[in-house]
Amino acid sequence: MRRAMETFRQELPVFALALVLFGMAAAQLEAQTVTEFPIPNGFGSKAITTGPDGNLWFAEYTKVGRVTPSGVITLYDTPTFSAFNYGIAAGPDGNLWFTEQAGIIGRITPTGEITEFPLLGIWLPPVPGAIAAGPDGNLWFTEVAVVDTGAVGRIGRITTAGVITEFPVTAINPSGSAVSLSGIAAGPDGNLWFTKTGENKIGRISTGGVATEYPIPTPGSRPSLITAGPDGNLWFSEESGQIGRITTAGVVTEFPIPSVIASGFTMGPSGITVGPDGNIWFSEFLNGTVGRITPSGVMTEFPLPSFRAVSGIAAGPDGNLWLTEQSSPDLIGRFTIPASPPPPAASFYTLTPCRVVDTRNPAGPYGGPGLVSEGIRAFALAGQCGIPSSATAVAVNIAVTQPTNGPGFLTLYPAGAVLPTPSSINFRAGQTRANNAILPLSGLGALSVYCAQGGGTTHFILDVTGYFQ
Repeated sequence: MRRAMETFRQELPVFALALVLFGMAAAQLEAQTVTEFPIPNGFGSKAITTGPDGNLWFAEYTKVGRVTPSGVITLYDTPTFSAFNYGIAAGPDGNLWFTEQAGIIGRITPTGEITEFPLLGIWLPPVPGAIAAGPDGNLWFTEVAVVDTGAVGRIGRITTAGVITEFPVTAINPSGSAVSLSGIAAGPDGNLWFTKTGENKIGRISTGGVATEYPIPTPGSRPSLITAGPDGNLWFSEESGQIGRITTAGVVTEFPIPSVIASGFTMGPSGITVGPDGNIWFSEFLNGTVGRITPSGVMTEFPLPSFRAVSGIAAGPDGNLWLTEQSSPDLIGRFTIPASPPPPAASFYTLTPCRVVDTRNPAGPYGGPGLVSEGIRAFALAGQCGIPSSATAVAVNIAVTQPTNGPGFLTLYPAGAVLPTPSSINFRAGQTRANNAILPLSGLGALSVYCAQGGGTTHFILDVTGYFQ
């Protein structure tokens, strides 16, 4: 993600901005291509994410790696031997944060300086798994296994200063065996959502540590990683061979993956992310395949040119998908997505002015909390204020108020698309400011808002006055 600059972003004129964003759908790559870059002495590569410096960062067995969009790889040794690095995420402080399954949370600057924060246990430290930036400006992580007596299964929170708090989300395990928590992601409702692999559940935890759990219909589905979708829902991978979708109200829908079911493999998809085309993309570890599922549930699979055990997957700043591939040696894969058809012509329909988002309100899908600097929040607009599901764009008034830092800017764009360069509105610390815009929506009527202001939060208000379809 981009850091807030000392000067404002250029605000494009309203209709020029709309044309730029509409053109994004037509500017997709012409063909699906996979380019692979060997990791020197690479072994055990796992998660991958886009960093604040415009590069991709990934977790390796004893290293943290950086790869530029052109494929230049740099590796940084983890201070702890046999760290078993696993998850990695961009933090709100401009650094990368990663988990070491040796019982440590790590922080690495874009220049490669690593700091470690150990987790404490009675006999052995807990084993952290996935990690994600939360809506509260902290990092949140799952504990894959807790072998101490007492509470088993926790969600952890670490501040950017390294202060750790843990929240039990599972009662005492009668058998004494570990309970596995896997993926975690920030949801559009201001909560964190996580997967309970061993208990076949999806969990939600507030930033205050209050957890709620929802069972998955398919027995033994073993949910793994999870991501916030472009449609205002959460999407997760199931090791049984399915992709799951859960609404913020807890309603679960599952979509079987044809090749995984046909192969009979017991390990289905591993990584999952939202692609620059507004679809959900996932990696299939044992099939050597990358899959795509639309928000409506239409699935397509793309086998890699040669067999690879594909692990992590992330949308890159260059409009491609990036993969970690376990081989000999491990590889980083750059996957260009198939072309998308251009959007059809649209007609404009007016609406009575209606407030659809106001983060000053209590926490919820269209209310608080305020936007966090370097954070992205998605809002599902279809179905709100008279906006139909067929709407392709909306005419809006954007307002910011009470920014705690600055100068800053917001960029509004179709959920799941690549973050564009122009800002939608600029502001200074403490300023209240408004701007009109025409904003394209994702395929299911969702909008993402990116905030950059050099730290802190701002409140965001969105009024709609019409739509295109």
